[in-house]
Order: sequence, then structure tokens, then C-alpha cells
Amino acid sequence: MASAKELGSIGRIRHDPEPAGTAVCHLSPCLRVVQCGDAAWLIATRPLRLLRVQPRVVKLLEKLRVDPDVGRVVKSFPDLRWETVISFLERLADEGLVRLVWSLPDEMLPSVSVVIPVRNRPAQLSACLAALECLDYPRERLEILVVDDASSDDTVARAETWRNRLPLRVIRLPAPVGAAACRNHGAELARGEILAFTDSDCRPHPRWLRELVPEFVRTGVVAVGGAVLPADDDSWLDRYEAVESPLTHGPEPARVRPRGAVPYLVTANLLVRRRALLEVGGFARIHPGEDVDLVWRLCERGGRVLYRPAGIVLHDHRDRLWPFLHRRAAYASSEVVLVQRHPHSRHRMTVPAAMLASIGCGIGAGRQEGLVMLAMLPLLADVLVAFQRIRRLRAPVSLGELVLAELRGMLVAFYWMGRTISRYYSWPVLVAGVIFRRRGFGRWLSVLVGASLLGTASVDYIRKRPSLDPVRFLLAHLCDDLANNSGLLVGCLRSGTIRPLLVELSLYWPRVEKS
Repeated sequence: MASAKELGSIGRIRHDPEPAGTAVCHLSPCLRVVQCGDAAWLIATRPLRLLRVQPRVVKLLEKLRVDPDVGRVVKSFPDLRWETVISFLERLADEGLVRLVWSLPDEMLPSVSVVIPVRNRPAQLSACLAALECLDYPRERLEILVVDDASSDDTVARAETWRNRLPLRVIRLPAPVGAAACRNHGAELARGEILAFTDSDCRPHPRWLRELVPEFVRTGVVAVGGAVLPADDDSWLDRYEAVESPLTHGPEPARVRPRGAVPYLVTANLLVRRRALLEVGGFARIHPGEDVDLVWRLCERGGRVLYRPAGIVLHDHRDRLWPFLHRRAAYASSEVVLVQRHPHSRHRMTVPAAMLASIGCGIGAGRQEGLVMLAMLPLLADVLVAFQRIRRLRAPVSLGELVLAELRGMLVAFYWMGRTISRYYSWPVLVAGVIFRRRGFGRWLSVLVGASLLGTASVDYIRKRPSLDPVRFLLAHLCDDLANNSGLLVGCLRSGTIRPLLVELSLYWPRVEKS
């Protein structure tokens, strides 16, 4: 987690002018700002995180809790530097401790080129263009490029009918080249500073660009994406997609990192600086997965990539079972190519070291009742060591809070272990369970994969509260996981590699961060 070390010397830095944009900072309800004598602490729960900061930070955050306008608060500190404060708040935002929202006046908004690749989708493209006609964005700073991938129907003619209603250019390619190449062609011809990608089966919300474009006021931001939600909820699969679609990442803003809580963005809803896109060579000629690959390359070059769910695009999801399963398998198969292109970004499972030690002790003890209690010793030792460390630092955290954090961390780790088994190993473990069904080992494997599939589905139903009955949600969740594993296995067979199946295990050790 980021420290606040640079804020320790703000008294020696003169005030500097703030940028044209307006920043509003909302502190997370789970963030406590505590000062104990000469020490100041930021304390967050779920997971439990401690950050020791300079006392001045406490005053800053307390004022922001009352008045979220960063500009006004900074002006109340004559010796406080705007850039230092914003950089610190950005780091807190990356950790989910604050929410930083930017806005820009119309005269400061950058020019935007919306790029839409399309092939043989006249009706869906018309619906997309109708939605773009309602965009709340200055028309003189907007252009729309429809890149037709050699359609064989009246898609181009249908697009041409919108020329008088939109700042539209229609580019027709002589032969099919694929969606990635169409986007690259549109990016090369675009005039806008920002490229806004969406698909022909999508309908952007009127405030789509208003919500996302202001994030580019920070020069380090190279890409921003928003939520992709179902265009309707008529079918049970639509209602499942509303909470479990791989095209969206939930209601909380986040920084995008290859192995983070939000690991990628999708081209259904993706804004990129044109310069940054061209510098990395545009989209790779792979499908699906070209959007994930682009985002990871931007991250590898040090660019900030952000997920902001307020920028909404509606998408026509597959609402029939077979197309749904086929698409899920295709998404999973792309992981093989992605791991080959980004070997350091393959799936990682983080497990608390104490929990792993407890599991090992429990397995070693077997059925010997007197030794089973030994499995609890690593967890107790972990809590006691952390508590001693916190006492030495005089951090305002109780033993009860530490115990709750330990239990919560174990439950989260068990969930992600089950998620990894169900999405990466469900079919191999099921087959092994059938082969060895006459032995205890085979029965144990069957129970393991069953618990993983049903357990994670049940947790997701409770946690995400879909507008769907539990039976159909569990059915869709099981189909989703099995289709994902099928696609991954097929992709591995086609490429002759098992590397995507070699999940990296990372041990987690509790630590206290301080400046």
C-alpha cells in the first residue's frame, strides 16, 4: 500500500496552482482516520489494512470528509502543494480507500473519436448510433467512425443514413480483416485526442463520455473503461449476466492491474489516449482477448488504467444457453494466447501462509483427535505475532479486530481456492474422481470439485443478490464455470501448452505499512 512519506515535508513546499479540472474526494465508509499522540493512522477493514501517516494527513482527510472538494480544502492549507495531495489521494484511491472524481468544463474537454467496428449488423448498428445521438458531449469535439469490415448486407447503407444527424464518417474496408484491425484502422484515421471504443451491439449511456473523459485530466492516465450492463433483463441469462458478466467488474471504481481485483477492460467500453495506443502498436491481431492484451501492454509501460463503473454501456448479451456457453468458452480459450504473450500475468492464487500451514497440519494429523487441534496453532501464532507487532507500533487496533480479520481472510482465501479449482481444474478433477471412485482418493476429489462449484456459486448468489431465483442462478453459474474450464482446456490442447493451467501460488504474510 502507498505511504504518505512525501507529505511529511509539505511545510517546506510552496503552494502551486491547481489544474483546470475539479476533483472531489469521497472517503470510504470503512476508512478510519485516527491520531494517537504523535502517531497518525489510516485504518481500513475488509481486508484489515494499517498505514502510518504524518499527522497533517489526518487534518487533510478530516476536512475532506466534511467538504469533498479537493480544491477548496487545499486552499485552506497555505503551504500545501496541490500535486502532492492529488498524488497521495490517487494512491489511496488505487487501494479503494477513497473515491476521486474529476469533472471538466466544456471548454476544457478533449476531442473524442468514437470507433465502432461492424460486420453485417445493420439493425444493431442503427440502435448504437441512435444511442450516440443522445450523448451529452459537445458536438464540435466529437466524431464517430464506423469501420465496416466488408459487410455483405446493407450495413453501410444503413450507417450512411445517419450522416446528417451525427458527426459521422463511414470507412468501408474491401475485405474482412477482423475487429482488431478495424479498430486500428479507425485509430489511424481518427482526429480525436481520445479514442472511445464500443461495439455495434452496444448502446452507450448519454453520460458515457462525461463520466469517463475527465479522468484524462491526469497525464499519467492512458486508458479508462466503465461498466458493461445487459441491455434488457427479459431472460434469466440476462439477469445472471447483470452480476456475473466478464465484461464488467462491479460497482466500485478501481485501478486496473493484470493481477488486481480489476485485471482488464473490454472494447465494448474502452477509452484510450490515441498517442498511447499508437505508441504500443495498436490492437494485436488476436480474438478474443485483443482488449485484454492492449490493457496489459499499457500497464507494462507504466500507464495508469482505470475502471470507472459510472460510465455505462448497455450490451446485447447472449440470452440463449448455447451461445452463452460458446462465448464463455471462447473467452477462456483466449487466456492461452494471453499467457503466451504475458507470461508474468498468468492467474495467481494468494493464500495466507498461516492457513496453508494449518491445512498441512490438519492433513498430517489425519483422524487422530488429539492432534487435530495442532492445526489451529499456525493461525493462533499468526494472530499473536501480528498483535505483538501492532502493540509495539501502538496502533489503535484491538485483538478482536485482528481475530475477525484473520477469520475473514481465511474465508476469502477458501472462496478463491474454490474459484480457482472450479474454473481451471473442474473437468480434470471430475474425471479423476470418476476413475478413482472406488478409492477414498477418488471420492475426496469428487467432493472437492463439487464443493468448489456449488460453494462459490452459493457465495456469489448471497454476495451479489441477483434478480434471479437461486436454482437458475446456480445452474448458470455451474454452466459458466464448466464452459470456462472447457474453453481453457481446448485452448491448451490447440496450442500444445499447459502453462495457463499452472496457477501461481503466492503466500500472504500480514504486514503493517508505515512512512
